[in-house]
Amino acid sequence: MEENKDLDNALSSFYQKRDVKKDVVATLPPPAKNEHYVDQMNKIDPDLTVGFEIVTLPSKGLFYSTRTSEVPVEYMTSKDEDIMTTPSLLENNTALDVLLKTKVKSKELRVDDMLAGDKNAIAIFLRASAYGYEYDVDVRDPRTGKFFKDKIDLSKLKHKEITEQPDDMLEFTVEIPMKKKIVKFKLLPEREVDKVIKNARAMKEAYNLPYDPIGTFLLKAQITQIGHERSRDYINKFVDAISPKDANVIKRKIVDVTPNVDLKYTFTASDGYQFTTPIDIGIDFFFPAT
Repeated sequence: MEENKDLDNALSSFYQKRDVKKDVVATLPPPAKNEHYVDQMNKIDPDLTVGFEIVTLPSKGLFYSTRTSEVPVEYMTSKDEDIMTTPSLLENNTALDVLLKTKVKSKELRVDDMLAGDKNAIAIFLRASAYGYEYDVDVRDPRTGKFFKDKIDLSKLKHKEITEQPDDMLEFTVEIPMKKKIVKFKLLPEREVDKVIKNARAMKEAYNLPYDPIGTFLLKAQITQIGHERSRDYINKFVDAISPKDANVIKRKIVDVTPNVDLKYTFTASDGYQFTTPIDIGIDFFFPAT
């Protein structure tokens, strides 16, 4: 199709010039058209093609072996709403992933290999570029438990600051106080997180467990080394034996170093009371009220 051919040519030219054009950067949000993008799109009839934007990732590429810090993302079209309204995709909670795989045009980094925070940034870009930056929400007042309507300005959501970078093996280090051990861990792409959660739920069902082992399963999957020991069997047994305090130290460090969009937003109740709470990015994120 001629439309796809034009887009492929523009993307190919972008990748060829990346090494020499270091200043091609777009912010999220708001989206900013870089010079190369404008040059390419000026050669294409905008009424017959789907444009794209270069989206900067919260991870800055520091957490991937490819060091990919930005990806081309195609704008949403009316056809993409078919994805977000397909019952089977909504039922198994894969609609957003399918949308991202359709829109992200990176040759270096697959959506399946992305961290959740980078996927959040792309989802916010897609929503803002398709429907605008204003997002209507129902907010729960923490004092009364009652909900009130408010609006979120998506342009105010910024990337979380990266205060610590992984080592050459893309791992982080933390010392646990009770066992006096040095623990190394890695951040998991969302694909692996989903797999771990699925396995944990399968075990709960198979053994009729009275509790949900997802937290322990995730910790075992993220830890790569304890002391000088990298044996998976040793790590699994160690996690089963450590104290809640040691486990929480590791979990807090994982949260601290995880790149993301800062999804905390400050709301004001009708009486002027202000409070901050995180916002959710779900399917309804792509269905504005108007």
